[in-house]
Amino acid sequence: SGCATGSSSGASPQDTAFYGGTILVTAQGGQSTLPLTKIEEIKNVAGVKTAFPTYRFDATTGVVESAGSATSDEIVASDPTEAAWSNLKTNYAQGHAIDADSSGEVVLGSAIASELKKTVGDTVDLPIRPSGGASSHSFKVIGVLDVTHTGPDRIANINITDGQMLLKDSMPAAQRDQIDVTTVATAIDVYAKSGTSVTDLDRMADEINKQVVGVKAIKPSELVASVKR
Repeated sequence: SGCATGSSSGASPQDTAFYGGTILVTAQGGQSTLPLTKIEEIKNVAGVKTAFPTYRFDATTGVVESAGSATSDEIVASDPTEAAWSNLKTNYAQGHAIDADSSGEVVLGSAIASELKKTVGDTVDLPIRPSGGASSHSFKVIGVLDVTHTGPDRIANINITDGQMLLKDSMPAAQRDQIDVTTVATAIDVYAKSGTSVTDLDRMADEINKQVVGVKAIKPSELVASVKR
């Protein structure tokens, strides 16, 4: 893209830490979800240490986001233990993390918190302006993250059960009762051992694509390169 020098491709060290340490796995062929059973298959690929289901939505409309670099505000539901695997460490400007078994709680990134003018103790309706058949739900702000200058600034973080609720909302009415949202995710985040190079992660993404049917593993180098400065 343009006249990027070296291997930086315009991405900051923060972008590289955030996007360059994870292999993002999505469904193939325009499907919006993939079965959680794929997690065990992915864990069998050499080098993979762990994998987590995630649910990503456009924060405004509630539409399922195909995985990639955050180009707009997002709602992301993930396992609270996943943060420990990220190369980018996030700190709390206010408040604390979501309790594992809670619902209706949200931790806001710095940018989305200031856009919505919300602090700890406030409530926020997410998605902000739902489209289609989706509806808005009230969440209590329990944490606001420090500025990271990359993806997390634009993310509203919620619990997995709330993510599954939003996923059900996002489906056409006819499908809502046919799909068990607790058996699928919109993406799977895959991690190798700490310190694994982007080149090695790219190779693992290729292996996932070869060995696991019906998924598309995105190379971390492509995610880093896609970050718009």
